[in-house]
Amino acid sequence: MSIVVATIHKDLNLAGYLILAAAVFDFIDGFVARIFNAISEFGKQLDSLADVVSFGVAPAMIMYELILRSFVKSSLSSDFDILRPPVGNALIMYSAFLIAVFSALRLAKFNIDKEQVKSFRGLPTPANALFFVALGFMSESSVAFPSDTLLYNRIFLMATIALSCYLLVCNLRMFSLKFTSIQWKENSIRYVFLVFALATLILFHGLPGLSVVIVLYILFSLINNWFVKMT
Repeated sequence: MSIVVATIHKDLNLAGYLILAAAVFDFIDGFVARIFNAISEFGKQLDSLADVVSFGVAPAMIMYELILRSFVKSSLSSDFDILRPPVGNALIMYSAFLIAVFSALRLAKFNIDKEQVKSFRGLPTPANALFFVALGFMSESSVAFPSDTLLYNRIFLMATIALSCYLLVCNLRMFSLKFTSIQWKENSIRYVFLVFALATLILFHGLPGLSVVIVLYILFSLINNWFVKMT
């Protein structure tokens, strides 16, 4: 649904909300499966297939639309031809779908790695998707953001795609937000992160701040890794 909304109706707000809904249902699905011990290899593969669409293809469509808008805004002609763009422009436009490709690689890597239980290797696909969802929210928002000038800057957009693809498949340890208890000692990094995340969402007027929250998540993971090595 999000893919259709982003491509046909070009409503990045609604497309983003639908991806957020997918993230909520993905969490509930995993939570219920663990409670009832209804985890199977078939369900695991089917869940990953759904995640490729929800957190790979759908955010790629949002990024594609942002790149397309950047060409339209910078074009001297009002009738920018998206069906027959020059080869260079086409490569830039379709590079957005690398997000879907590397999301699939990330999920395949996750499925065969038995160590990714309490932490992750690489950026989780829902977190990566939320970053691009936030960019879509920013593009549709009437509130002035510091990154407004970057939203339609193709160098920034291409760099963002490249960095996200790397983070998806790298071996950087990132902490999980799954709580096994409420004790401070075991969850200090999670509690501190959630406080910072809430403050960030307030500062950036809600959901558009999700992109900054994901950046904070990566930074907190780096800090956490450093403390773990020191201890």
